[in-house]
Amino acid sequence: MAYPTFTCAYEKDHNPPLDAEAERWFQQARALEKVRGVKNWRSIVGLYENAIAKDHWKAMHNLAGLYRTGWPGQPGVEKDISKMLDLYERMVKLKVPLGYYNWAVVAERGVGVLKSDRMASSYMFQAAQLGSPLAQVQLGRYFAFALPRDKQDDDMAERYYRCAGAQENPYAIEKTASFYDTAKKNKPRSLFYYQRAASMGSSIGFSYLSGVFESDPEHIYNFGYRPDSELHELYIELWKQIDANPALRFPNLMKDHPLPAHPIQGFDAEHPDRRPEI
Repeated sequence: MAYPTFTCAYEKDHNPPLDAEAERWFQQARALEKVRGVKNWRSIVGLYENAIAKDHWKAMHNLAGLYRTGWPGQPGVEKDISKMLDLYERMVKLKVPLGYYNWAVVAERGVGVLKSDRMASSYMFQAAQLGSPLAQVQLGRYFAFALPRDKQDDDMAERYYRCAGAQENPYAIEKTASFYDTAKKNKPRSLFYYQRAASMGSSIGFSYLSGVFESDPEHIYNFGYRPDSELHELYIELWKQIDANPALRFPNLMKDHPLPAHPIQGFDAEHPDRRPEI
């Protein structure tokens, strides 16, 4: 099939603006969802619905997620795939990148709709072109790993991964890091992305960062860096802080603790003397 011309778009440039009052309702619903123990699902759903009435697309996504699985309670949230699809469709009508991605996933899996690889591919490409980092990661994986070996396109895969890795989605950044580790064997660039993910609260990022500076050469995350007990302890401590408070972020992590050069590959296997741009 013919692929659309690659365009690196960012999700933040395409997301519709959010109404201020709707955002307050959305945040109230999120706070109630995070309460431990019995949750007040009636209030949560009501707040989401109030926000949705003002086209709050994040509320649409979250409420659709509740309908996708259903949640027990007295009363709980009853599983309702039809309501989920209605909310995803509404997101698409608002041209929300995440809405296109959601629709691609349900079409690929046949959840409430006829399973269609063609429809899934179409929505996935549209999501990526609107800047969805999740879609960009999926397309990167497709070009790098899913095609037969003689048809794989590592250059196109890298374009999508780098675009996704430049956004503010920790999951997409983790996947970009993994791509540079496994597909490109570029250890310093991989660790650069794991550090970027860690700065946004990624436990996986801190797991890799602490591991590569571990003194044990057989450590699962050994990337060939020299052991550094000070850096190892730093990342272990920050990892513990994230575990205790998942909302914690470290926006100055990359600036305050720049990664050392890799003993063989330098700061980047392709450009050993050049640090990746933050």
